[in-house]
Amino acid sequence: MTGHRRLPPCSRSGRTLLAVVVCVICLLIVLALFFPALEATRETARRMSCSNNFKQIGLGFHNYHAAYSQLPPGCGGTGPTPGDDDLSNQQRLSALVPIVPFLEASPMWQSISNPYETGDEPTPEFSEHDQKFIKGDAYYRDRFDELSTAPGPLTSEDGTRYFPAMGPAPWRASVYPPWQEGMRTYRCPSDPSERPTKHAGLTNYACSYGDGVDTIGERVESISQRGVFANGRARCFDDITDGMANTLMMAEVATFQGTRSATGSIAANIAGLQEDPWQCLATVDQQGNYRSGITLRMTPDGKASRGGNWADGAICWTGITTVLPPNSPSCDTSIDSRLEGVFSAASRHAGGCHVLMADGAVKFITDSVDTGDLTQPSVYPDSLSPAAIDSPYGVWGALGSIQGKE
Repeated sequence: MTGHRRLPPCSRSGRTLLAVVVCVICLLIVLALFFPALEATRETARRMSCSNNFKQIGLGFHNYHAAYSQLPPGCGGTGPTPGDDDLSNQQRLSALVPIVPFLEASPMWQSISNPYETGDEPTPEFSEHDQKFIKGDAYYRDRFDELSTAPGPLTSEDGTRYFPAMGPAPWRASVYPPWQEGMRTYRCPSDPSERPTKHAGLTNYACSYGDGVDTIGERVESISQRGVFANGRARCFDDITDGMANTLMMAEVATFQGTRSATGSIAANIAGLQEDPWQCLATVDQQGNYRSGITLRMTPDGKASRGGNWADGAICWTGITTVLPPNSPSCDTSIDSRLEGVFSAASRHAGGCHVLMADGAVKFITDSVDTGDLTQPSVYPDSLSPAAIDSPYGVWGALGSIQGKE
């Protein structure tokens, strides 16, 4: 009688080892397929959340317009108070500040719009009768006391130190907690940048100043300022004669991440932008970083750049121009105020960025959007041409102008 032949022990162990190796390889293949799919799913969720943020912001602007028959200026506020940045906000508040109460953030708005008491023991509530000072509800009292207890510049009859209503200048965020706290609605979940210590809250959503370059962010009346927002001037929806659905109101910006990446910072003192905006593209190398020798424009404390201060209405921090396509570099000119140049939209989403149209719709604009002839000069403030002229920067430029009739 013939029995089954047994394999020697070394053969059995060899087969076992081979099976283990095959299982490990299969597991690695599954993981290699799973993790990119998981990250893609997460990014889809983040993009949806970003879009929802923009929808809330758009609704806030529309409700503001319904209440006041106009939009807030891109840059405005109290003051100026020469020589003391703590006594007013120096007319530098962004349009994101006035719409805070329309974003279901009443406690935050309460803290900003009323005199803000500093110190460890806030007054429990505000009353028009006794003019008490407030910090908002319990959440904000706790958060603000963690951020700062610096004494305000003003003193009440009972010795209470406080900041004036609507706060100090935005760049004084280190002593004024509401500017540090910011708003979660103003942050895109795909942007991982964290607020630097004692710095203002960041934002990923910026106001459109249109398709100009020259004096685009200055507090002047200029034909080059053709966007929904302007410094010191409030537009209304009736001014948008190109049609609300055809006019861009806001766009995403990517914040500074401590690198020379062109999407999160600004190249400083670039000459010739008014005549040839393409010069801004020449500041970047093939890896998408600013070339060596290019100085970066940073916030006054040197900790941030684009989107670096949600409360500051300066175009370099919370504004965009529709000249270069999304995810292009940003460049300012050599004028002292740093409020003219090319300030591009950008995002941490692949291939483009979200934009908010004037009618409240949110769209995704790709990096390949038509930008016309970028070597053409900007519309100048001393131009004799009427405001209703075609944008030299294609579809993207036309979306930025409110009365171009393109």
